[in-house]
Amino acid sequence: MNQDKVWDYFQTEGLEKFALSVPRLDFLFKQARKISNRQTLRILNIGVGDGWLERKCIEQGWETYALDPIAQAINNVVADGVQGKVGHIEAIPFADDFFDVVFCSEIIEHLTKEQTKQGLNEVRRVLKASGMLLGTVPFNENLFEGRVVCPDCGNVFHRIGHQQSFDTHTIAAVFSDRLKLETVRAKYFCDWSTLNWKGKVIAIVKKALLPAGVHGAHENIYFAARKIAS
Repeated sequence: MNQDKVWDYFQTEGLEKFALSVPRLDFLFKQARKISNRQTLRILNIGVGDGWLERKCIEQGWETYALDPIAQAINNVVADGVQGKVGHIEAIPFADDFFDVVFCSEIIEHLTKEQTKQGLNEVRRVLKASGMLLGTVPFNENLFEGRVVCPDCGNVFHRIGHQQSFDTHTIAAVFSDRLKLETVRAKYFCDWSTLNWKGKVIAIVKKALLPAGVHGAHENIYFAARKIAS
């Protein structure tokens, strides 16, 4: 399956989908702000979406870069003052030891195991010593339920191109000692402003049950990993 076609559609014709990403991306932004200790960061976001995270980082005064396989998505954020390049996580077109923080949210599940290994090696390469990778993946996704059949060609594929499913143990296994996982936990993100009273009650209950290991649908795994010098 050509993943670039998935990204191309959602980042050109389906941008409204990314409105649901704001709580998740805002959480990642706040984690980076804690790391910054009021210093200016040089950050890279892998996977542009609608550019919300890039614009937030620009507003913070950070030196902001973006990487995405779709040229139009890069052009959109470049217009906002971001320094962007077209490319993939497996071959990041930036210099060694360049970034303080790399964001990688809802990307790894789209990759094969080999691409994941290559991608994380590349992330480590472009991070400065003690730089941080901050990201998310869906929690315990049932990939079978996301499968669809093309009525034209008969191919079976995941409707938004997911190739891997993770829990907190399996996501930890993809990291090495040189990109050391420091935090991994399940999170439930929701946009409170869009919920009615019933939705807010449900969200409060879901958040309350997570620390006890009780999981529901539409959860994510948040991870933070630090580059360890060779």
